[in-house]
Amino acid sequence: MSEAEATGALDPKDKPLPPNGRPGTSGTELGLRANREKASSAFQRAQRAEQQYRAKRRATYAKNDIKTAKEHFKNSWVSFKAGMVYSWHVVRAGPAVFSEGARVKRDAQKQKQEAKKREKAAEKKRKLEEAIKKAEMAAADETASTEAPAA
Repeated sequence: MSEAEATGALDPKDKPLPPNGRPGTSGTELGLRANREKASSAFQRAQRAEQQYRAKRRATYAKNDIKTAKEHFKNSWVSFKAGMVYSWHVVRAGPAVFSEGARVKRDAQKQKQEAKKREKAAEKKRKLEEAIKKAEMAAADETASTEAPAA
C-alpha cells in the first residue's frame, strides 16, 4: 500500500474531477484573471472618461461658435437693413441722378456752343477790323493820289 493510502491523503492526480469534467483552477490563475478583468474595466472607464472629456470640449467650442455666429448674424442683419435703406434712397433719388446727368451734359454743350459763338464773333470782329483798315488805307491812298497831282 502506498503512503498516501495509509494516511488517507489523496494524490492531486487522483482527485476526482468537478461535475463539468474540467480540472479546478489555481489561485494564481484566478488572481491573474481578476487583475486582467480589473485592468480591462479600468481601461474602459478611462476610455469613457476620455470620450466624455472630448465631447465636453467639443460642446464648449460649439457653444462659443454659436455665440460668435449669433453676433455675426446680428451685425450682418444691421448692415443688411442699413444697405437696404440706402438702396431704397438711391432708387427714390434715381430720377434726380439721371436728370442731374442730363443737366450736366446740357450745361457742357451750352458752354461749348457759347465758346464757338465767342470764337466766331472774335473772328468776325477781326475780319471787320481788317476790312476797315483796308478801307481806311484805300481811302487814304485815294486822298493822297488826288492831292498829289494838285500839288
